[in-house]
Amino acid sequence: MLTSAHDAISAVGTLVGHFSKRVMLAFVAALVLAVGAIGTAVTTEARIQADLDGLPSYITEDMVSEARSMQAHYGHPAGCTIAQIIAESSYQGDLSQLAKEDHNLFGMKWANSFAGCDGVVGPTNWDTNEEYDGQYVQINDAFIEFESDKACIKFRSAVFLQASTYADNDLIQQAIAERSSTLMAQGLQDAGWATDSSYANKLIAIMDQYDLYRLDI
Repeated sequence: MLTSAHDAISAVGTLVGHFSKRVMLAFVAALVLAVGAIGTAVTTEARIQADLDGLPSYITEDMVSEARSMQAHYGHPAGCTIAQIIAESSYQGDLSQLAKEDHNLFGMKWANSFAGCDGVVGPTNWDTNEEYDGQYVQINDAFIEFESDKACIKFRSAVFLQASTYADNDLIQQAIAERSSTLMAQGLQDAGWATDSSYANKLIAIMDQYDLYRLDI
């Protein structure tokens, strides 16, 4: 009887020991994963702050994050994306009404084929200045209203720039291959994004001013 009791106690002790080791290993593994997650979060936050450093206050974390996401998915250089937002939507140190109210950050005009696209609310009319034969005239035109800034940035890459006018442009294709914001700016003008004859130079000047090329990396 005593031997059996001793053996039973030893067996229980061994079982508890194994169980404790498993619990400890599980705890250590969970701790490693938690530390790794915290480290990743800190690294991500540091990168976001570095991305936003020196940019106009109206350029948000969501804008830069989505620009980077579209760069990863479609190859459109993030630096040029942000430069376009500044060029198209900057107004007296803030965003234009079109950008604020309708989340149209790029001055993209409406086409019936855009109805039902993800993130698109519908058409909205605004006055705009256009350059024709070196002369600036004001016209009223239909623009796209979006659900959010992120929806607008996604639409630009996923829909607008997929039109053959842009997707088949040699400079834009080269910009994607080389991840070059400079080539992207030149390609957008070459493909007819804006009537402004100095559009590419304006984008490049903005990229130089804010060192937006760092976002292409």
